Order: sequence, then structure tokens, then C-alpha cells
Amino acid sequence: MKTKLFVSAVAMSCLMLILSNAAMAQMREGGNYQQPGPKGPESSQVSKQAQGSGGAIVAKQITPEEAAKKYPAAKGKYPMGERDPHKSSGLVNSPYPPHTEFDCSQVPHNGLVLDTRVNKVFVRP
Repeated sequence: MKTKLFVSAVAMSCLMLILSNAAMAQMREGGNYQQPGPKGPESSQVSKQAQGSGGAIVAKQITPEEAAKKYPAAKGKYPMGERDPHKSSGLVNSPYPPHTEFDCSQVPHNGLVLDTRVNKVFVRP
């Protein structure tokens, strides 16, 4: 009886491992895992966003008044975007996961940018 139970447990474990690997393999596309799509009322806008230089999303500048009204800062101020010194000066990564890259070449330094994937605001460095 114990042997049958043990064999059943091992068989179920193997089956679960095989199924999970198959599910993960289906998520892979071109060597990168697909990110789940954003949720919310503006989620359809994300797929229609314009691509800027290097495939980055063109940044949407937002006024301080609009940002304060719709997207208030959690700790009184918005976090700074992260710029890679090895890329062109207009490309800025969002400080929010999944750290989407935005083409901020049309946004002035210290301007506010709306991260449309997570609906949060950050400052362009």
C-alpha cells in the first residue's frame, strides 16, 4: 500500500514538472519571457503606443497640475527615471517594474513623464 502511494506521488510530481515546463515554454518567444499585459482602463492604449528610437516607447509628458490631480506622489515627490550612460541621452528607464524604456527626447530635463504601463509618474533626469 505504501509503495503504491509512493509511486503515485512520484508520478504526479513528474507530471506536474512536465506540465509546468510546457507552460513556461509556451510563454517564451524569441528568447524573452512575455510580460503579462497591463490591466485597467488604459490598457488598450499601451499596445498602440508609438515606438521611438531603439524600440523604446515615446514618452508622454504630463503637467505638474495634472500629475498631482490624477497621480499624486507617494512620498511627496516623484522618483527619478534611470538613464543608461551607454545609450543615447533621450532613452530613460522607468523606476517602476518592469522598468520600461521610454524615448524622452521631447521631454525637458526634470519634466514629468507618465509611465503608461503602470500609470505612475516619474521625473526625467
